[in-house]
This record gives sequence, C-alpha cells and structure tokens, in this order.
Amino acid sequence: MFSELPKLFDRNFAIGFFLPAAILISISALLLNQYIFTIDASNILKFDYLITTTVLGLLSWVGGIVLLAVNRDIYRFMEGYGIYNPLKLFGWFEKRRYRNTLKEFEELERKYQACMAAGDEFPLKLEDKQSRLAVRLADEFPDKEESLLPTPFGNALRSFETFPLVMYGLDSIPAWGRLLAVVPNEYIELINGARAHVDFWVNFGLVFVLLQIEYVGLVFSTGGQLNWWIVGLWAVLGTIAPLRATSSARSWGHFVKSAFDVFSPKLREALGIEQPKNRQEEFEQWQNYSRALIYRSRDELPELKKQSCPPKESLRERFFKKIW
Repeated sequence: MFSELPKLFDRNFAIGFFLPAAILISISALLLNQYIFTIDASNILKFDYLITTTVLGLLSWVGGIVLLAVNRDIYRFMEGYGIYNPLKLFGWFEKRRYRNTLKEFEELERKYQACMAAGDEFPLKLEDKQSRLAVRLADEFPDKEESLLPTPFGNALRSFETFPLVMYGLDSIPAWGRLLAVVPNEYIELINGARAHVDFWVNFGLVFVLLQIEYVGLVFSTGGQLNWWIVGLWAVLGTIAPLRATSSARSWGHFVKSAFDVFSPKLREALGIEQPKNRQEEFEQWQNYSRALIYRSRDELPELKKQSCPPKESLRERFFKKIW
C-alpha cells in the first residue's frame, strides 16, 4: 500500500500508533493489577506521578513503534490477504454486496435510457438513487469483480488504488513513490493526516481484540468470574473499529485520488515525457510507463520530450555580439 515511514514524534504518529498503544498498556496494567499483582491502591498513590507517567509514556512510545513495524501486516490481514486468513470466509458477502449494487444501478440505467428514448422525464427520486449507487460503486469497490477483496476495508483501499489505472492508465502501486517526489509537502501532510485516522481505527480494533484475549485468559487462569458486560463492551468496540477504519479509508482515498488528478502532469514534466495530444494518447502513455516500471522494460518507456534547438547565429550576428 501507499506507505511511508512517519516521524516517531509527530502528530500523526501520536494519533495512529502512540494513542492505541497507550490504551492497550493502561488497560492491561489495570487487568494485571486486578488478577495477578493485586497492588493496594493506597500504595500506588505513594509512587511519584512523574515517574509513573514517564514510564507509561515510554512504554506507549515503544508500543507505538511495534504497531508501526507491523502496520503493513495488520493492513493486509484486514484487507483479506493471506492463505489462512479467516476473513476470506466473508468474501461471498462482498461479492453479493457488489453484485446487488451493480445490478440495481444497471436496472436504473436501463430505465433512464428507456425514458430518454421515449422522450419522458426521468423521475428525480430515481436519478438521486442512481447517483448514490454510482458513488457507492466508485468509493466502496474496485472497477471490476475480479479485483474484489474479502472485506469492505480491503475494497475501500482497492477502490482508490485502481482509480489512476482506470482513469489515466497509471498503476498506482509503482507510481506512488514517483508521484510523491513532485507533490508539495503541504499536500503530503494532508494525505498523512487522513492516513493517521485510518491507522488509529485499525490499531484501535487490534487493541480490543488483544484486550479481549488477555481478559478471558486472566479470568480462566486465575479462576475468576467472567463479567459478560466487559466481554460484550470490548466486542462492540472491536466491531466498531473496522467500520470506522473503512469510513476513514474512503476519506483518505479522496486525497490520494486528488493527488493523481492534480500532480500527474507535474510527474510527466519531471520525467521529461512528451506532452500527449489527447486523453487516449495520455492513457496509452501512462499505461506504457506503468508496464516499464512493473516489468523493468526499457522498451515500454514513453518517448522523451523533444528539445527545441536554438536558431543558429550568423557570422555577422556573432561578430557584433562579440564587439558589444
């Protein structure tokens, strides 16, 4: 995915990684105190708050680095990649959701064409519904069923990964690093800020899965009583997190798609590629460039921009220029 290593002390790291790690460590400490160490609360008050806060902050920072290190693996798991990924069992649901949405859109399109052919006005209510379905297909799914992933989160990411390929013929995976070279730092900050919200919800969901496992394990290992309201609460929070991650991924995707719309001409200029005459030539140009990057094929590289030679000076002009 579109990944780059963020700074380990900036706002995006704090939101996406430090905060989930702090939640995990704080609640884990409470659980361990409840079932293992059973430290008297009056003794805790004797500790220096500065030392306690410093230790908690340091552990959270280290935990955030660990989450950052496994970030790509967590994303790929939530997208549904992997041979033994249990999320693949839900692939049928995503296919059905995609087919139903596409079928409903195509039925409305047929009704629209029939109205146009008969000279009738297409109902505004149906037009709004068709528009919403078109937006859903563009934001929640890739361009074809063969590209579907087993999860809504994966398909939200796949939808904007395939956007430049569909629109311009440019494969986003190999081209993203090149595009970042011409994107202004201010806009990169906007992209990273949107990505940070996705990271937070992804890691937040992982945190409550780990806490659920930790809580149940501590209860059964110590012979304690299982509080089902805690299990239910964490299950709800662990379910909300992927939904919010999917919603945030769509917002992140709008920034990524805009980057290709606005800055791909700058990338062409930086690469010294010939300016296309029309959209079809542009599509073929980026398509060839994508194949060149993927397959390391020099023959697929687009033609370079022709350099215009300055007009030759006459002997008389060079003579007078030399005098003056």
